[in-house]
Amino acid sequence: MLEGINGNMKLKNRETSYKLQNREVRFEVTNHCNAHCVFCPRELHTRSQGVMNLDSYKKWVDEIYEGDYGVDFISLENYGEPFVDPHLFDRARYAKERGFFTATISTGSLLHKKKNKRCSLEQTLECIDKLRFSYYGLTKEVYEKLQRKLTFEVTTKNIHDLIEMKAKRGGITRIEMYFLLMPENEHQMEDWIKKYEPLVDGISVWKPHNWSDGKKYREIDDKKKVSCGRPFNGPIQIQWNGKLTPCCYDYNNAIVLGDVSDDTIQNQVEGEKYEAFRDSHAKGEFHKYPFCDGCDQLKKREDVLVYTNIKEVEIGSVNTSYDDLIDPEEKRTEWGNKIEKEIADRNS
Repeated sequence: MLEGINGNMKLKNRETSYKLQNREVRFEVTNHCNAHCVFCPRELHTRSQGVMNLDSYKKWVDEIYEGDYGVDFISLENYGEPFVDPHLFDRARYAKERGFFTATISTGSLLHKKKNKRCSLEQTLECIDKLRFSYYGLTKEVYEKLQRKLTFEVTTKNIHDLIEMKAKRGGITRIEMYFLLMPENEHQMEDWIKKYEPLVDGISVWKPHNWSDGKKYREIDDKKKVSCGRPFNGPIQIQWNGKLTPCCYDYNNAIVLGDVSDDTIQNQVEGEKYEAFRDSHAKGEFHKYPFCDGCDQLKKREDVLVYTNIKEVEIGSVNTSYDDLIDPEEKRTEWGNKIEKEIADRNS
């Protein structure tokens, strides 16, 4: 029986007036990727690439833990393949030892590679609470047409090996699978659902998004733009080099709101750049941030979630913790007015 790090350590109960805006903090452990999927704008990815320094990561986790910032969810991914990171399991264990829930998103293409001279499958089941696979085809032809540079047989075996090991030996990992509905694979969707729904803990089928200016999958209509909610309620996003960005769709760091390399997370999240960003969303002045202004997330589409058996999954929620970005009882058209009033009250 595999035993995971239980994460039962209580988060420190220090008296503090400061809480981060979301219970999740997302760490981009690397932006390197061994794939070049057709729906991902890797060809436009021009920012520097690297792996997050392990000591810096520990410093930031310690700040979150010691400060009791209201965080209980550490996500280890963003624009890259997390299993490229040689320190992935070291990071997960460090977070688990401090009581945090850990999650990541992967293609599964590197699960057969050892880390720390140990089987990655075993280590996943020990210290990753939730692993979501992006797996978009049932045949070699379809899969490799969409998820370029990857090998269908290798990825499929890796995913099935993890499912089988968990079934036989146990582990803490909740395994989820996502299917992105594309013209190349839409004929396989129903069979994909029938195959994987019984095998894993949750599945979802989505239509692709635009990465703002990166792709053109969703048409932008003339509806009024309203904030996606990320500036106010979204997870704090720390890129591999310490840059602070507001959104996982920002593949090129078009909007950098701070840098925690030589400063605290609290100082940067409360800084002028982040406040100006929140203010622009509250007032609907999206033109101040062109990456936001062209983003399909400002116009809610009810048809983009095709199928899911995960009850927490909703359109407009965080794609890792599934927390609501906007209170479901509020109308999106009233959101900007509400936040604008809160900002005005705070500054008065």
